[in-house]
Amino acid sequence: MSTKVVLTMLPFSNHLFTPPIQLAYLKGYLQQDKDIEAKIIDLEVSCYRSPMISRDAKLYWEKLWNSPTGIHQDDMPFLNSAVESIITQKPDLVGFSVTNTNYLFTRYVSEQIKKISPQVYIVYGGRRFCLKKKWRHAVANWHAVMADVDCIVKNEGEAALQEIVTIVKSGGKPEHCRGATIRHKNRIVDGGDRGYIEDLDTIPFPDFSDLAREDYLSDYIRILFSRGCSGRCSYCVENDYMDEGVRYRSPGNIVEEVKLRISQGYSRFQSCDLCINSDHNKFKEVCKSIIDQGLNVEFIFGEFKHSPLLTKEIFKLFRKAGFRSAVFGTESASQPILNKMRKGVKSEVIESNIKDAHRSGLEVILYLMVGFPGETEETFQETVGLLKRNKKYIDAIGFAAPTTICWGSGIYDNLDDYGINPDSLPCLPDRWESSDGDNCYNWRLDLSKKMEYYMAESGVPLVIFYNDGNPGVPQLARRLPQAAPVAKNGRSFKSSVDRSTSDLKEYSADIRINDISDKRPAVFALQITNRGRKEWRKGGGDWIRFGCRIYREGGDKNRLVLESRQEITREVISPGDTFYTSFLLHKEELKKGRYRVKFDLVNESKFWFEDLGSRPVIEYVEP
Repeated sequence: MSTKVVLTMLPFSNHLFTPPIQLAYLKGYLQQDKDIEAKIIDLEVSCYRSPMISRDAKLYWEKLWNSPTGIHQDDMPFLNSAVESIITQKPDLVGFSVTNTNYLFTRYVSEQIKKISPQVYIVYGGRRFCLKKKWRHAVANWHAVMADVDCIVKNEGEAALQEIVTIVKSGGKPEHCRGATIRHKNRIVDGGDRGYIEDLDTIPFPDFSDLAREDYLSDYIRILFSRGCSGRCSYCVENDYMDEGVRYRSPGNIVEEVKLRISQGYSRFQSCDLCINSDHNKFKEVCKSIIDQGLNVEFIFGEFKHSPLLTKEIFKLFRKAGFRSAVFGTESASQPILNKMRKGVKSEVIESNIKDAHRSGLEVILYLMVGFPGETEETFQETVGLLKRNKKYIDAIGFAAPTTICWGSGIYDNLDDYGINPDSLPCLPDRWESSDGDNCYNWRLDLSKKMEYYMAESGVPLVIFYNDGNPGVPQLARRLPQAAPVAKNGRSFKSSVDRSTSDLKEYSADIRINDISDKRPAVFALQITNRGRKEWRKGGGDWIRFGCRIYREGGDKNRLVLESRQEITREVISPGDTFYTSFLLHKEELKKGRYRVKFDLVNESKFWFEDLGSRPVIEYVEP
């Protein structure tokens, strides 16, 4: 009789667009043993379709961005149905993939399963328990207060989980396992570290067979070329949680998986690697093999590290193999700051990579970081200079984020070396201060706002994530059917505001056009100030976004022909606060004639600020 294993993941972890690869890897590995029957239940997808969310993307993103601080009564029907869906499988063992954002939901569900079926062996693993060696001892302390959890797998999970399942299959109870903590006779046994699987080619391909394509919002599939990262950036908490160094699959093994996915109907892939070009030569071999075998595929995301090995010819190879973008963790253009970050790259190499990638036909996206320990106005302006000099080669910026100091990062482990006041860290890491007090939270926020201004001035937009979960370049003006109503997510709405009774001071915006570049696409640099009494927030019940509506001038001046939405640049824009953004207008999408371009703010699915008496900004264009 086979042993039944259920592998699952609770919301919210942003796995709506494509199946979760981590569960598929575990299923594939376990089912090497024909006496183990592993089944994946994706509770994130179930949640999206449940009455809790009712396929409302706005509500889903609100929940994701504001990870639950407690379980509310409205959550209970879904969570209880999740318990039932697992219990009805009559599992011998249930494995939960746990993140910081699904932890509370996971705790409730596993506790209920243990109450109903105390014989079920419960295993936790996942990102929450992937720690550097220095901190892994903490897992045993966390485990001690989880009475329902029999085992916690630390870091890489396949081999440890298989060992646990094998013991359960034999009718026994695990007493010790390398790479895991075990609850045995009311005490926690820490099995220490486990050696990683050196040869990644020995790991079976992820098994997505339980996860129907039509259940997900996009048509791509995830793939991993490697595990680990060759970088050792001092701010990062992920660069060595999979142990020192990086392990790379052989090019042949990768290409065989690509061909398998093609046979299953997939042609678009998302690379999940921390750094896809950690091994330059092997990555080149993968690309050459894809080209030589005529595989018609598209890689919609790949995160690269800057390197002198990346030339224009190499980027052309990547483009020919199906890569469409190059996403760089640039962070800074100041050499002293890059050195402190342990980026291992020269600023001139960064500039060369940006130009070569763009000239090779790749979309170039940069992640930036401001206010790193040691940052000054001078080092900040060096990054601004990179942006200004290369604005025509940069398609979008991922973030211009104030530096945070995370527990377990290289900075956190060496506070004195970075001049950090340790008393500023315990409760609010983002409010850390330098020992001299010059680098503080408000100063970093000011730098972030200034970078927004320079981005808008240069016509470089922030990326968007809500299209398919990948950082994408905004194609902001999208053609709508003739005479189409204002719409969001395919659902029309009319303003529900009674202007005669509205408080005009609740929502009001001062929008100014600072510059218009007539290049292709046309770029509007905008300055937007909150003149109302309410905060503007991303997500939530009052989801505020920046919007544009374009009308054809002529016989019917109210005929809407183009419309777009764009996220505000920060999580919260307080009353009196100003942010800067840019709008790209692809005028080639418009027929010849004169058009009225109206910029405004919108409270999604409720009203435009104009409905409350706030004045939009109007500009006229002629293609």
